[in-house]
Amino acid sequence: MRRSTLPVLLTVLLSLLLASCGGGVVDDGPVTVDDPPDTTTEPEAPAEEPTEDPADTEPEPEPTDDPAEEPAEDPTEEPTDPEPAPDPDENSVSRVRLYFIAPGGGNAGRADPFLISVQREIPSTPRIAHATLRELIEGPSRADRALIDGVSTAVPAETLLLGVTIDDRVATVDLSREFESGGGSFTMFARLAQVTYTLTQFPTVDEVRFELDGRPVTVFSGEGIVLDGPVARDDYLDLLPGVFVDVPAAGATVRSPLRLTGKAAVFEATFQYRLEAADGSVLAEGFAMSDEGAGWGSFDVTIRYEIDARQAGTLTVWEYSAKDGSVQSERVTPLTLLP
Repeated sequence: MRRSTLPVLLTVLLSLLLASCGGGVVDDGPVTVDDPPDTTTEPEAPAEEPTEDPADTEPEPEPTDDPAEEPAEDPTEEPTDPEPAPDPDENSVSRVRLYFIAPGGGNAGRADPFLISVQREIPSTPRIAHATLRELIEGPSRADRALIDGVSTAVPAETLLLGVTIDDRVATVDLSREFESGGGSFTMFARLAQVTYTLTQFPTVDEVRFELDGRPVTVFSGEGIVLDGPVARDDYLDLLPGVFVDVPAAGATVRSPLRLTGKAAVFEATFQYRLEAADGSVLAEGFAMSDEGAGWGSFDVTIRYEIDARQAGTLTVWEYSAKDGSVQSERVTPLTLLP
């Protein structure tokens, strides 16, 4: 037997009707739904550059030309050695050569004495020729006489120096009349030679003209020496030893290498030299030659030596006789040697 579906349908319809009318339904309040989490990120604000507080900073110093306001040196820097200060006395003294008379340097045909160059220190002055001649007129000092046996001068001590002028490489020297006092041919030639050699050591002087009391000299002294013009060193070669060492002068302080210059009139232009220390030991020896095989010639020789301390020394020059080989024309020059 088939069951009827009518009751079921009625029940469903009734339920729908009640639902539409709100009856029997309990309201539990609004249903809330959580918002989904925000996954976006805000951009970071750009970092601001730090600003300095003006109170915490010092203004940079403005450049200045005032050396007193220059910044101090960094004490951590390595100090540099300054250049050595010049010796205050280095340029206050001039070393000049005076020409006196001394024994030695002769041979069988030529007897001494002869000219010798002697070093002298004088205060520096623009009038160096005038100052040097005054020293010459005063003659050898005590130190000169202690150093050089028999050294002397032919220039009268009463001579007055009235003036010196230099023009066109000629020095005109004005002396008082006492310069021609006395007598003797050798003495008169020697004093002329002393003045001539002393003045011509300077590079601006080649010749010398003499005046006495302001008047030019044409005939000198009672010996009748003719001076009809300027004279030069070569006019007085007869007053030189066979080997004349001009530099170094007697009494000079020297160091190695030692340079010798001068004149020589020796056989075959050859002479010998020997440099000795204070104890007599030989520091250097050898031979040298002048630039003339016959007659007077010039020489320029370099000698090297070794020592440990400052000391006295001697330079000896001589020649061997062409006749018998004996030593002649020997002249000794005292020196002070430096290492």
